[in-house]
Formats: sequence, C-alpha cells, structure tokens
Amino acid sequence: MIRISKVRIVEFRGIRDLEIDFRKKSFAICGRNGTGKSGIVDAIEFALTGNISRLGGSGTSGISLRTHGPHVDSRKNPEQAKVILSVYLESQHREVVIERCVKDAENPVITPNTGAILGAISEIANRPEFALSRRELIKYVLSSPGDRSKEIGALLKLEKLESVRSVLQRISNSDKKAIVPLKTLRENAKSQLIASLGITVMSVANVLAAVNEKRKKLGLSEFTALDGQLSFLQDLKLEQSKAPQIIKSVALGHVNSVKELLGIYVDAKSSEGFLALEEEINILNQNPDLLKYANREQFLTTALSLIEDDHCPVCETPMEIGELTDMLKSRLKKYEDMGAKRRSLQQQLTLFNQHIGLLWQALQSLASYGKLLKPELDTTSFDDLIISLKEKQTAIAAFMPLENLIDALAGYGDVPKGFMDGLGELETQLNKLPDPSDSDEAKFFLRTAQEKLEQYKQVSADYKVAEEIEKVSAEVFKVYGETVTKELDELYTKVELRFIEFYRFINSDDESAFSAKLTAGSGKLGFEVDFYGRGYFSPGAYHSEGHQDGMGLCLYLALMDHILGGNFTFCVLDDVLMSVDTGHRREVCKLLKEKFPNTQFVLTTHDEVWLKHMKTEGLIAGGSHLLFRKWDVDQGPNQWNDKDVWTEIDSYLDVNDVRAAAGLLRHYLEYVSAELCHKLRAQVEFRNDAHFTLGDLLPPAVDRMVKLLGYGVKSAASWGKTSAEEELKLKKADFEDLRKASNIESWQTNTLVHFNEWSNLQEKDFRPVVLAYKNLISAFHCQAEGCGAALYVVPEKGNKDTLRCACGETNINLIIK
Repeated sequence: MIRISKVRIVEFRGIRDLEIDFRKKSFAICGRNGTGKSGIVDAIEFALTGNISRLGGSGTSGISLRTHGPHVDSRKNPEQAKVILSVYLESQHREVVIERCVKDAENPVITPNTGAILGAISEIANRPEFALSRRELIKYVLSSPGDRSKEIGALLKLEKLESVRSVLQRISNSDKKAIVPLKTLRENAKSQLIASLGITVMSVANVLAAVNEKRKKLGLSEFTALDGQLSFLQDLKLEQSKAPQIIKSVALGHVNSVKELLGIYVDAKSSEGFLALEEEINILNQNPDLLKYANREQFLTTALSLIEDDHCPVCETPMEIGELTDMLKSRLKKYEDMGAKRRSLQQQLTLFNQHIGLLWQALQSLASYGKLLKPELDTTSFDDLIISLKEKQTAIAAFMPLENLIDALAGYGDVPKGFMDGLGELETQLNKLPDPSDSDEAKFFLRTAQEKLEQYKQVSADYKVAEEIEKVSAEVFKVYGETVTKELDELYTKVELRFIEFYRFINSDDESAFSAKLTAGSGKLGFEVDFYGRGYFSPGAYHSEGHQDGMGLCLYLALMDHILGGNFTFCVLDDVLMSVDTGHRREVCKLLKEKFPNTQFVLTTHDEVWLKHMKTEGLIAGGSHLLFRKWDVDQGPNQWNDKDVWTEIDSYLDVNDVRAAAGLLRHYLEYVSAELCHKLRAQVEFRNDAHFTLGDLLPPAVDRMVKLLGYGVKSAASWGKTSAEEELKLKKADFEDLRKASNIESWQTNTLVHFNEWSNLQEKDFRPVVLAYKNLISAFHCQAEGCGAALYVVPEKGNKDTLRCACGETNINLIIK
C-alpha cells in the first residue's frame, strides 16, 4: 500500500490552509473536540478516495460533498477546496502526488500517472476502511449478527459471496415454485385420463382392462403391458378410427357434472364459512392502516423477489445487494402480523377458488358440444359464465387490490341470465342424438383416451424436467452454502485467533486467559467473548465500554492483518479509544508498535495523556505530532507552536486586550513547560490528578536547564575541552540572565502572583513580560537555522548522557571524566 509523506489542505472542511509533514512515519494529532482533528482525517480520505464517509449514511440527508466539502466561506467556489497528498507507493518504490479538488472530485491529478500507479491508487480508493472512527469500529463489536456480517463482509470484500448466495436461493425458490403449477396440471391431466377411461384408480391393470375391453369390441389385439410408445389406437386404420364427435352418454355425463358443480358454486354463497370470510375481508378494507400495510407488504415482497444485481428493482438506484435485501427484510418485519392475516385469508379462499377452476374447466368442455351440434347451438351464455369465472378466479388469487377481491366475492355464485335456459336446451339437443353403436363408442373411447394419455405424458415430462431442475438448483444452493460456510469458518478462525492474541496483549494484567468465538452462519456472524471464565457472552453484556473499545480495535487489526498482511502499511484511527483507561492505552501503543512495526498510523485524540503514551512508548517519534489548542471559522485549527501563539498574543496587545493576551500566555507556558519537563527529565512534584499549574512546571524546567548546562561545563572541563567549556559558561550565563529578566524566581514564593497581576497591566507594561518569556522559552530550543526543536536529554531513563536537539547541532556531553 502506501505511506503518507505530506499533505496540504486548502479551503477544505474547517481548514483554511494547513500543511503537515508526516515523514512517512506514524503521526498523532491531539486537541479538544472541535479543534479540527477530524478535518485532517477527512482530507486524507478525500485525497485517496474522492469521498468523505462522514458526509454520507444515516442522518446526513441534504448533505453533499460538493456543497459541504469546501470551507463554509468557499462553498460557492468548490474549485478552491482541494487536498494535495504526497504518498510513497510501496509497490512502485516512488513518491506520488495526488491533487484532488472538490469541484471535480472524481478526476484527481496524479503525478506521475503511469498505468501501474493509477491502478495502485485505484485499488487503495476501493479500500476506504483504512480510516476508521470509534463509531465504525464499535459496530464490529456491538452490532447484530446480521449487521456484523455485513460490516465485516464489506471489509473482507465478501459482499459477492452473499450476493451469489441470494441469487442461488432465489433460483432454487423459483424452481421450487415452478413445480407447483406443473404438478397441478399433471394431476388434472391424470384426472381427465382416469375419467376418460372410466376407472377410479390409476393402475396398469385398470388401464389395460378398460382399453382392452374396447379394443376387443373392435376386433383388435389386447395389450399385455404398457410402455412409453404404446398407442391405444394401435392397428386401427385411420378411416376405421373415425367416430362421432359427440358420444351421447359421455356428453350427458358432462352435463350432469356441470349441474353438480354449479349447485355447489351457487350454494357456497350462503355458507357460513363463505359469509364469515367475506365479512373479514370487508372489515380489512375499512381499516386504512391495515390496508396500507397489506399493500406495502405485497410491494416489498415483490421487490425482494426481483433483486438480481446491485440495483433497486423499482427505481434502478445502485445499491449493495446485501444492504438492499436487509432493508427490504427489515421493513417487511413490520408487516408480519398483517402478512400472517393475509396468508390466512388467502388459504381460506383457496378452496372456493379451486372449485371455480373445476367449474370453469367443465364448462369449456360442455360449450364445445354446442358448436358440434347440427344446427349449431348458441353458447353465448356459456361464454359469459366462463369469462366471469375466470375474472373471479384471477381476482381471488391476486387478493389485492381488495376492491377487486370484494367485487369477485360479491358476485360469487351468480349465474348469467339465460345460462340455465341454454344448459337445458343443450341437454335437450343431446338427448335427441341417436345412441352410438358399440363400435362407434369404442372408437370414441379409444380416441379420447389416447388424447388424454398424450396430454398426461406431456405434462408429466414437463413436470419431471422441472423436478430435476429443482433438485439441481437446490443441491447447488446447498453445496454453495456449505462450502462458503466452511471457508468462512476457516477464515474467521484465523481472525479469531489473531483477535484473541491482540486483546490478551493489551489486557494481560487481568484477561490473560481471554478467549472469543466468531461463528459464521447464513448471512450472519455471531460474536461472543469470554468473561473471566464464567462463560461466553455478547461483548455488550458484561464488559465495560473501555474493553469494548479495545475489542473493536483488536478485531479491526486482526481483520486488516488477515486481508493485507505485509501490505498493511497505512492506517488512520480517528479518536478510537475514548474510554480505554490509561494503563491499557499504554499497552495499545505497544501493540501497534510491536505487532505492526511496518504500519504508519495516523492517530487523532482529544486526550493529551494518550498522546504522551504514544511518545513514551515510541509509537510516534519526536516531532511527529500536532497539538491543536483551538479552532475558529476564519483561521481554522491553531497549533500550540511559537509562530501561532506569539503572533496571536501580539494581535491581542495591538487592541489593548491584555486579559486575553495574559490568558493565552499562561496556557501556552503551561503547555510548553510540561513538554520541557518531560524532555529534560525535570523533577516535578507528583499530583495524582495530573493537573499541574504553571508554578508546578516552569520553575523545575528552568532549574533543570541551569543544572544541565552546569553539568556540561564540568564535563567539558574534565575532558580538557577548553573552548567548549567557555562556550557553555556563556550559554549558562545568558540563560541565567533570561531567567532573571522573566523574574521566574518569584514563582518560588508565590506561584499565582504573575498570573493574577498580568491582567491588571497595561499593554505597554505587558509587552516586556511577553518578550521576556518568549526569549526564555526560545533558549530551551536549538538555535540552528531550520531546526528550532526543543533540547532533550538522552537516554530517557538511567544516567544522563547528552543534551541534544533533533538536528544534532546541539550536542552537550553531560558525563564527567
């Protein structure tokens, strides 16, 4: 991956113009909430990805990168808002500059722009999880199994696994559903074949007996077995197979069947079951909320069944398929009660609808006789009833809209005017037909049975094919699910072990035997942790918020270690450890340094103690941090550095605001005194609350510097370095003069005197005070051009060896020969 060298941020978010030199090393940014830390994180993310994640997601409606990415004063000129990021690209072993402007965020200027470099930068842009805040880390710990699977799946780029699983499940369900109508068709064809053969039970013996009886009448050979190629019309010549199109007894049997079905259809209208069902549906129709839910449930169910790719099936908006599916399922959950009610009503309607289907089918056969009679019989009333029945069947099966269903039920049992007269006339005409001969009846029987047999064979073949397809799709879905689960189990076992190792590392004092379980399931990822040997529980059950923070970080690091391995060279952690106690923060520093020595961490925090831990544990090197003291809309973040502080103090004095200048000077001196005491290993009286005043810090720092310069003089004399001895004597004398000029001795008798009196001074009286402290603080720093770093003692522990600076220009030996 990458390491960041430098960043320049211009008119972006809350920053006007800021340049930071990361030097490809881990770096920390500290400051109270609201001082601009996260603006730097946003800038890095924007430069690398063209996006700012905190401007999207839940609760950000109406917020956009183009409108709200620029500084508030530059929002009408997004071309002014830009980030210039210099990175070292590990794979190419070279520096690359990425310049991205808010106005044209999708088209950064990358220099150099070879194909390999552009490809590498694009790959980084596809992994925005290099930058995480606490709210994002904690989702890995405290989310539901479904949400955790989604979050971690996105991190591991497993979305397609779930997408393919969903597609295979949809195919399997679709194939399973496709069998149902074919099964019904096969059963209907079977019933019609049985009816045409005049038997009650379908068996080889019964079929052979019925067919052979008719073939015997025609003088044809009898069948001894049935096979797939057998025809009931075998050996019957074409002219011999001709038979009347209407067989009187058969046709009259159809008339009686229609009369029976029609009677049931009409009587059902007044049955208790039908009336109760009709009343429930009318009540449902009068409840607007229930009706709305019913409509939405149907809509969402349909939408869910239509998802095929990463687009909404309704509006074509690009969305991750897992996110879309989860959203639809969560909304459907609201309608569970209504859905159960609807399914119950539909189940009750099924019986009535099936009867309509039987009557409709019988009527179609009967209507065909009217057209075969000579003269032809008018069957308009038959056609009207057939159409009416089909419309009712469709409305009842659809259920929604309820208005159509209610109309269909209101007309249930109704028979069109003139139908009964037409049925009677058809029966009269059929009775006038001559009785068929045994030969004609046998031919008609065999011809009709053969037609029904062919229909049955065709739908049976279709059903068999559908059944085989369903078996294959079900098996594919099953094998895919088992394979994915197995692979995920192995993956999560590796991550689990690494997570346990990291968490034990930072909690070795009280949870050295800690363990955890990551359990993969279908679209879910369970996460349980051990609680002091008492069992496995959700992380939120017994562990404190601080421990949960630690778990989130450890799980994230374990995942990134698995995903990237040696390529995990850059990571931004934005105030991720808000509630971890100070003891464990030190261990976190050790974890990051020891377990990820090749990773450049950029960390933000509002806690200076946490910052000090980063320094003392060597996670960040000297000078690899910024400390923001405030933020304002005009200037952006203000750092605790000489340039910012002294300039601001002068600006207050220019308008005679001594109180503001005195307050800022006091706060800066407290800050810089603490830094100097640490670097010089000055002895400060211990305070358990760590609330040290200026009187606690500055005098020890000054005394320590005087003593160190004195050690330097003695050391140079002991080594016979006369010129160095004289030079150090002058330096020590100058420093003593600066101490006197600042009247620092008075701090020993009254630590509050200066501060209490400063605000009462006039501008002309306070300027010399400011100058005296400015010169004094400057004397603690290297005077070499381009350095200006604070002097510090090495080593940090044990016997003092040298007083030096970052550039090496100052190097005062403290060891006496």
